Amino acid sequence: MSSLVIILAIFITSLIIMASFLTFRWKRPDNARYLPSIAKTAHRKLNTDEYQAIDSYLQNVLPLMQPDRSHRSGQPALPVKNDTVYTINHTINRFSAATDESQHWRYYVDEIEIHLPALLESFIKQQNTIEIVQTTSMPLVIAVNGHFLKDYQQDLSIAPIVKQTAQASIQKNGNSSANFLYIRKETPEENRLRHSTGILEGILMCIGLSFWFLALFMPTPILPWLMLAAVLFLIASFWPIFRPFSSRNLLNISCFSGIPKRWGIFSESEPEQRRNISLGGIDLLYPSHWEPYVVHELDQNTEVDIYTNCHVVRQGRYLSLHEEEKHYPYQRHRKNLILVVFSIFALLVLYFYQPVSLSMRLSFAWLHGSNTQVITSVTELQNMPLKEGDVLRVKGIGMCYTPPRLNDNPSGIKHIFAAFDCTGIYWNNDSPLPMPESDIIENASTLITTVNEQLHPIERSRKTNPGLNEAIAKSGMTLLDNFSQVILKTHNLCMDEIDCIRLKSALVNLSNAEDWDDLLKQAERGKLNGTKVLLRSVSADALEKLVNTTTASFIYQEIDKISMLLNSPSPGGVLLISEEGNQLVELPYSSFLAYEYSALDQWRELQRLADILLSAPFEAVGIVTKLSEDANGTRRITLHSEPDSVTLIRYLGSSFFLAILMAILSINAILMISKRQRNKVRLQRIGQYYDNCFNSKQPPMD
Repeated sequence: MSSLVIILAIFITSLIIMASFLTFRWKRPDNARYLPSIAKTAHRKLNTDEYQAIDSYLQNVLPLMQPDRSHRSGQPALPVKNDTVYTINHTINRFSAATDESQHWRYYVDEIEIHLPALLESFIKQQNTIEIVQTTSMPLVIAVNGHFLKDYQQDLSIAPIVKQTAQASIQKNGNSSANFLYIRKETPEENRLRHSTGILEGILMCIGLSFWFLALFMPTPILPWLMLAAVLFLIASFWPIFRPFSSRNLLNISCFSGIPKRWGIFSESEPEQRRNISLGGIDLLYPSHWEPYVVHELDQNTEVDIYTNCHVVRQGRYLSLHEEEKHYPYQRHRKNLILVVFSIFALLVLYFYQPVSLSMRLSFAWLHGSNTQVITSVTELQNMPLKEGDVLRVKGIGMCYTPPRLNDNPSGIKHIFAAFDCTGIYWNNDSPLPMPESDIIENASTLITTVNEQLHPIERSRKTNPGLNEAIAKSGMTLLDNFSQVILKTHNLCMDEIDCIRLKSALVNLSNAEDWDDLLKQAERGKLNGTKVLLRSVSADALEKLVNTTTASFIYQEIDKISMLLNSPSPGGVLLISEEGNQLVELPYSSFLAYEYSALDQWRELQRLADILLSAPFEAVGIVTKLSEDANGTRRITLHSEPDSVTLIRYLGSSFFLAILMAILSINAILMISKRQRNKVRLQRIGQYYDNCFNSKQPPMD
């Protein structure tokens, strides 16, 4: 339950983050709060000091700064329409308005003209927090970035005030003026050229497909939630394509007329934009491919449309981004690239990752069709035509099988015996394999028994001199009363000269012999019959451990050999394997724990299991997922349990997911290549068109 809660928490957090991102992405790019005629803003009440400052400014200062009454029709005038002060965060756009007699500046917040007192001009920044009141004619700015008009109450009461245009201006005007015409909204083509890269749609689709991919192998309780998230993200990825176009996302474009000139002092801080062309006091930033054609419009009166960041979108009769996008649309392929990369990655995971690849194979088998086969004869199963996806029900008597893993550990440490877990069944017509036997293990068992009987006399009843034995035991000593038998049993186990070197050396040290060969000859000739060896308790324990360690190495080697023999039945027949690792035979309960028992006990457990599982009744039911035949002619059939309704839905979903991935990969790969090719010739065609226009003075594109 805790894991499910954590997963759901992560999922909900991801949705919140994505919703926040989309909200930030879709809201207006300038993050502005507008005047009451456009949107709600932060506001407060106008206090008495501010009202007096406004009255002083409009009565005393403004008439002196605007002596020409022809320009005063658009100026603020008392009374103030209401006592509300609106606070907004926005850029302030300044444009030069010129006539034959004079020149002055006009200020705009978005498309709304405002009046900015000259006392506050020097405090303007790129992004401003301004406070505005609405007069009967136009909005009046009373504060800019924390500087208030009321702070200059003393200056406002002084008359006259000398107009200082150069010091009050934000940016020096050029020698040529820019006549402001009007403000328009950008066209859908201009907006599309500026936005709509398709990256957002591609990311949303990849997220939706990722949730679908995770749902293929996640636990059932969160399956519907993942599928719901996948559907929502996939729908969201198509929403930007089919949603109705909204003018809310269109930026304002300012239209001017004037004489653009090339100067040597503008744009020096931006080397990549050094075009050195300005219109009045406005630096113009042109698209790079317009550079050869801008010179045709210099030093002559022309119309220029620009964004608030001074990027030109139209100039003169011919240069127009709107017409370029309309007739030669730019082909955006980043979305296609994202989907191609994601599809390739998902297909590779589907192919190599086992749970998902299994679902894919079973889905193919289900779509191809399957037959249910009930088999009780191994000969029938050997000769029957099978294909992946068929359902098998097999009953018979076979031998449990598990491939040996003797070479897994390069350090040489032997594995604990686990020959029978019955995840595989050998089934053939041959007689069952005989019970496992080993002379080496019998010799090891005899040596262990001989040593234990002599080292633990209280655990047995000796026939001779029991009083002596009790006296030796009380003294803390241990008596080996048949030392020659220990030597002979050791020789039977360790026939080779290099075997049991430590044990042989220990036995030689307990005698008066020169070496092992001399000691063995004495034992074989009977010279050591009746020889007794008295050992301290520490020496007796060391001898017992040495015997156990020596015999264990021989026993483990034999267990490994016997395991290999048991897993190597005669050629032919059928090997049924459970792909999920399920037991195909009901194993008898056993409290035997291999890690807690000696090597000899493990050998006895092997014999017990072999007696049961070398010829065990089994029943295997499942879907064929893999068919092969090994070098011995044994037919290998891998079975997977039949899916329930939920699992079947997963398999169908995986096959549908695979089909969608292949379609996405092929379609987007073709589109990406096509769009890249079309973009290569796009600028060439635009350049050819402009060359024809300026050389032949033909009319603009319609």
